[in-house]
Amino acid sequence: MIEVHHLTHVYNEGTPWEIKALEHISFRLARGECLGIIGESGSGKSTLAHHLAGLLSPTLGSVLVDGADIYHAQGGREMRKKMGLIFQSPAEQLFEESVLKEISFGLRQRENLRPGEIEERVKGVCRELHPPLEYLMDRSPFELSQGERVMVIIASVLISKPEILVFDEPCAGLDPEYRSNILHQMEMLRRSKKTLIILSNQIKGVIHLFDRVMFLHQGKIISCGKLQDLLVSGDLDRRVTDLLPPLARMLINLREKGIKVIPSLDPPSSISLEIHRLLEKKQKDQ
Repeated sequence: MIEVHHLTHVYNEGTPWEIKALEHISFRLARGECLGIIGESGSGKSTLAHHLAGLLSPTLGSVLVDGADIYHAQGGREMRKKMGLIFQSPAEQLFEESVLKEISFGLRQRENLRPGEIEERVKGVCRELHPPLEYLMDRSPFELSQGERVMVIIASVLISKPEILVFDEPCAGLDPEYRSNILHQMEMLRRSKKTLIILSNQIKGVIHLFDRVMFLHQGKIISCGKLQDLLVSGDLDRRVTDLLPPLARMLINLREKGIKVIPSLDPPSSISLEIHRLLEKKQKDQ
């Protein structure tokens, strides 16, 4: 269980360059749940991701994992080990001379294992990825494509067996093939009941992964809940509407024009049939 209470972060506090990146962020996340956090650039997503991984200390508020404050409680370091963060820019996490050493770094620091055991565990993690990474073991991480680097980072995080995974813009800058691979990997993690937090500037392509979605704007939560429930409610914040997939935006616009259609996340084919039926009915009524 993750509990975030009134999390606030101010950069350069007390100076002319003060920036409030997060303001009283509060939410709970159950074990095995997948939360999507959506917001445009500058909304505070990356700052929140760094807090969840214990890389920043809050100006105000707290982050609890299984009831323990990851900053102040005794054993907070152990709580942070339950978190794995995949950065938006994979190059920020790479530093070793080979993929094997990169992925095994955490094991070499924390566990007393023979080189053969470490290599076998690395290969085991790589075989579970899609696509497998075993063929890259001797390559330098800095020679790899952007998509391959992201997969290496995912492997280096998974090898420590974290209970909670935080993905910060995991598909940013990827070609369609590796974007599909990363989405498939997140789907596999979701099916294995890992707790996932996925931060993105758009909901298209990742919407099917979310149990709940939270929308951020200028460091504040402007909407949170099951997306279908938010769509049906009819009182969705206009700033949220702009972040929705085109089809959902179209259905909201139709409702605003008086057509009694319920915004939905159903497949486009079924939605188009419903729209056609409603338009025909409206024409007959006129």
